[in-house]
This record gives sequence, structure tokens and C-alpha cells, in this order.
Amino acid sequence: MTTGSFASWTGNVADLGPLYPFVGSEWFFVVVAFIVWMLWHIIQIRMELRQYKEHSEAHGDRDSLTQIMAREEVIVKKQARREMA
Repeated sequence: MTTGSFASWTGNVADLGPLYPFVGSEWFFVVVAFIVWMLWHIIQIRMELRQYKEHSEAHGDRDSLTQIMAREEVIVKKQARREMA
């Protein structure tokens, strides 16, 4: 694939023009990249919310988790007292 209409590199390089393909389509690719980036964020957020919901349902509601954490805290304190004695 040629990107310019020239036979040799001798002469003024500025007169050759752009030497890469798809000249003028940079903004199109930037917009496409931005849209893909936003879609990735939306998909990632949905996946994380679904995973969070599954974990919440598997481990109980907020009150039961609070009770479990309180019991765990009591156990840890008892173990710390035993180690100090």
C-alpha cells in the first residue's frame, strides 16, 4: 500500500504530504475509541453490581452480617486476652 505519489525520497519532504493512511479520519477513530471506552465502563459496572448482588444474597442481609461481625469481634478480643495472660 502506498501512501504518497512519489518516486523517490529526494527533494523537499514537506512537499510530499502526509505519509500515513486514513488521513483526516483521526477524529472518527477518537470518537470510536471513546464510545468503546464508555461501553466498557458500563459493562464493567453492570458486572460488578451483579456480582455484588450475588455476594450479598449469598451472605445474608445487612443485619445478619452486622451480627456476624460483632460475634467475630468478641472472639478476637477473647483470643487477645488469652494471649496476653
